[in-house]
Amino acid sequence: MTKIPILLVDDDRELLEVYEKIFRLKGFQVLSCDNSEAALTILQEHNVSVVISDIIMPRMDGMELLHAIKRIRPAVEVIMLTAEGSISGAVEAVKRGAFSYFVKPADIEELISSVKKAEELANIKEENDTLKEHIASLSDSKDFIGVSHIAENLRQKAEVIGRTDSAVLITGETGTGKEVLANMIHKNSKRVGKPFVCVNCGALNENLIESELFGSERGAYTGAEKQRKGRFETADGGTIFFDEIGELSMNMQVKLLRVLQEKSFERVGGSESIKSDFRLITATNRDLKKEVEANRFRADLYYRINIIPIEIPPLRERRQDISVLCESFLLQYAKEMNKKINPFGSQLIKMLENYDWPGNVRELRNIIERLVVLSVDGEVDIEDLPDEIRGAAEIETVPADLKNMTKAFEKEYITEMINKHNGNVAKAAEEMCIARKNLYKKLNDYGIKYRKRQE
Repeated sequence: MTKIPILLVDDDRELLEVYEKIFRLKGFQVLSCDNSEAALTILQEHNVSVVISDIIMPRMDGMELLHAIKRIRPAVEVIMLTAEGSISGAVEAVKRGAFSYFVKPADIEELISSVKKAEELANIKEENDTLKEHIASLSDSKDFIGVSHIAENLRQKAEVIGRTDSAVLITGETGTGKEVLANMIHKNSKRVGKPFVCVNCGALNENLIESELFGSERGAYTGAEKQRKGRFETADGGTIFFDEIGELSMNMQVKLLRVLQEKSFERVGGSESIKSDFRLITATNRDLKKEVEANRFRADLYYRINIIPIEIPPLRERRQDISVLCESFLLQYAKEMNKKINPFGSQLIKMLENYDWPGNVRELRNIIERLVVLSVDGEVDIEDLPDEIRGAAEIETVPADLKNMTKAFEKEYITEMINKHNGNVAKAAEEMCIARKNLYKKLNDYGIKYRKRQE
């Protein structure tokens, strides 16, 4: 019997019951529901490996469900069931990430075989995601790494701000280390022994965000089999960190403001007022002032969260930290992968320092992971770097005077060779060891006049 259940979704209750019985007889653990909204709730409450869903359903159809699943639980594989008339939709679903599709009534043995294959793939993805989360947590648990004045200043701010209980708004480009800094503030506070709870506002499903933040009572909605604590309740006594808070809908901004003002809330489906003593830290890569002016972010919420603002500059503005970050990530991934890797050479470090890192520290960390994975016999290969990084390293700034001197010498040399061969470009090109067409181009570029000879 499989350890992780599969989920059946179909608005045809009779067909749903038939499939339930068949899969249980074949040794599967089965969850089921007759609509997409309930399916998303079940996915939040249970660890599911494979979803088998009808395409045509009321309110939220199977295609919308597929999109939602891939957004909130990418490791889950989805198999679509379709009627004869909607095969084109099923094909489109596969293009959008579905594992496979079957025309109703599906051949049971083929369907079960497909479920088993999808289950194996889902388990592999789940293991990989767990490993990546573990690796990320190892890095994020460290202090804000760097030797630059910027890094030192941010560490000092984290220490000073940590002593207070005021709300903090951290701004900066994606990947600059906003969660790392938030964690440092928490560690420097009186709440250090209590939970540090992260909320990624961009990854929360709009239909389930209330139960995620405030919790839910048993029976509050389909699939709510037990009472569940929300993030605010979990953060009691500690710190709650809202990453990418600019992604919250206006409706949720109102509800968040109420919680911040009253420090209390009710679980979904409940009436009891629950108190929570938490410290709030938020982060965004957006300009919230402009969002307020555009009426996409509430002004009262903005002023509530922006008591202490901190901006993290991008990595390209603190390039002296790159080598230190490389060393840290190298040690981390070498240990994680049980590999012995030699220190990076000066040429490789120079290439990394010359690159502008649009993805900031997160992008750098991913590149170091790649180099460690592909390393052989303890050595990393520069050829494993992306073209854009190697290309950036090849662009060297040459002083203007040196460029002009080089051009003047080249023009004089070409003129001398052309005169030597009495204007015979072919012979001049042969002695200069360059292609004839390239020599013609240089003659034209430099405006060198010569009398053409018979070639």
